[in-house]
Amino acid sequence: MITTLFQLAWVFLKIGACSFGGGIVMIPMIEQEVVNNYAWLTKTEFIDAVTLGQITPGPVIISGTFIGYKACGILGAIVATASVILPSFIMICLATEMIKKFRENKILANFLRGARIAVIGMVFDAGVSIGRGSLVDTKTVLIAVASIICLFKYKLNPIWVLLGAGIVGLIWSG
Repeated sequence: MITTLFQLAWVFLKIGACSFGGGIVMIPMIEQEVVNNYAWLTKTEFIDAVTLGQITPGPVIISGTFIGYKACGILGAIVATASVILPSFIMICLATEMIKKFRENKILANFLRGARIAVIGMVFDAGVSIGRGSLVDTKTVLIAVASIICLFKYKLNPIWVLLGAGIVGLIWSG
């Protein structure tokens, strides 16, 4: 158990420190570690963790907490949650005094401009990864298509789309 706790801490410290662009871009990194490298979760459990995270506040933190819990109980949940938050917390504390200088720093501005483009690829990778495990039959494909239409054409709030898709899935499974 101690080894797993250290592994959880290391995995989520890496993810928290190396993931630029927000929670969604962390999904492929998390999947690689928790499904492929350590097998703490199956692919289906991982998709469930991501889904759970998306329907609650703090998506990556909730997913990390769920993964830590599955791997090592309550202590694992605490370690994974603290580890994914810690790098950002430290960076924010250190950067607070330097925010103005960062805004004026051309090297940093150029770095961020390039990193933003990479985020597009990372978000796409996350979508493909979740899609492979979720689009398993005609019903799930129809729900996905309807969700995309609601989001892009009608500009519905993602929360309503998520709740609606969940309700449709519940009705169709019954």
